[in-house]
Amino acid sequence: MKLSILATAFILGGVFTHAQDVTVTAKDTTPDDSVTQQFMALDQECRNYVSKHDAANAVIACKKVSDEADKYDPKTHPITRRGAYVFYATALIQAEKYQDAVKAGDKAVAVVLMGFDDGSGSNAAYFVRVQARADAGDLNGADQDLEKAEKFEHAALNGPAGQDLHGPYSKTLKWELMFHAQVLAAMGNKDAAAKKSDEASKL
Repeated sequence: MKLSILATAFILGGVFTHAQDVTVTAKDTTPDDSVTQQFMALDQECRNYVSKHDAANAVIACKKVSDEADKYDPKTHPITRRGAYVFYATALIQAEKYQDAVKAGDKAVAVVLMGFDDGSGSNAAYFVRVQARADAGDLNGADQDLEKAEKFEHAALNGPAGQDLHGPYSKTLKWELMFHAQVLAAMGNKDAAAKKSDEASKL
């Protein structure tokens, strides 16, 4: 069950914003998280196509990055791997390949579940899977992921980075709450939807 075009714009905008944050935070990682120039070039090509909403080319380019990310030891390169899977999932959503996007989202979330959490990046992992699940018709799954995404975004807002990035983080959380309200309304849970809308209106 697909939701409104407006909600889709919200979710993709939020995912892309936080996926960009992944690039920023990568500068602060340990040498173990270093990547090759070749990988960085592939990654940039992927992100460029996603930003242009060139779905066909984005899927091809971002799959290459995802495949390269798969080659890293699961215990290393968490930011690099998570970012690769978030962008690949986003490209697949743009191409309306929702089941494949769910699988890519699963891989992004798996990185978070291994204990690699930096708030906004973890939010992006759950956030992209929300859209994939919602568009694939799994509103219950989207609802559960939104609760987790919102939790991570609240943590990001209250963390050190939240002071400098309060505006963007607040905007993303507002988008998520509004989208969550639409998911809950589509599920027939009007009271819960109203609460999310009220929370969003206060941001």
